[in-house]
Amino acid sequence: MACQPSATATRTELRAYLARSKTWAPVEAETERTIERIFRTQFVDEAEVRRQITDSRSRIVAHVASVRGYTPHTPDLARIHERYLAAWEHLLGGYDAIETGFTTADYTKLARGREAMEAWRADIVSVADDLRALVQHFGVDASGAVESRARTGAPHSWTQSTKSRARPAAIA
Repeated sequence: MACQPSATATRTELRAYLARSKTWAPVEAETERTIERIFRTQFVDEAEVRRQITDSRSRIVAHVASVRGYTPHTPDLARIHERYLAAWEHLLGGYDAIETGFTTADYTKLARGREAMEAWRADIVSVADDLRALVQHFGVDASGAVESRARTGAPHSWTQSTKSRARPAAIA
C-alpha cells in the first residue's frame, strides 16, 4: 500500500501532465491537417505525399523528443504517456512505409502507412479518452486540456472544441 501513489500525488502529476499536454496540441493539430492533406491525394500524387511527409516528419521527430523528455511517475499516467508516445512512433513508421512503398512500388507498404496514419488518429483519441477518465476520476479541472471529439461525416475528418479553437489537437 505504501508503494502506491497517493490520490494527492496523482492529482498533482495529472495537473502537470495536462499543462504539458496543452503545449503539445499545436503539433497534434498540424499533424492531423497533414494526414488529411495526404488522404485527399488518395496517394496518387507521390510528390505531394512525399512533400507532406517531409514537412511533417521534422515536427514529429522534435515532438517525440519532447514527449520522451517527460516522465510521469504515477502508474496511470505512465501507461497513458507510453501509449501516446507509441502512437507517434507508429506514425513515423507509417511515414517510412509510405516512402518505401513509393520507392519500391510495393503498394502493401503504402497500405501499411495509411493504416498507421489511421491508427494514429484512433490512438490519440483513445489516449485523450483515458486521460479524460482519469481527470474525472480524480476530480481535476482540465481547463480545456481535454475536450470532446466528434467524428464528422467525412471519413478522415475529426474536430475538437478547445478554448484556443485548435483543430483537432487531441491533447495527450
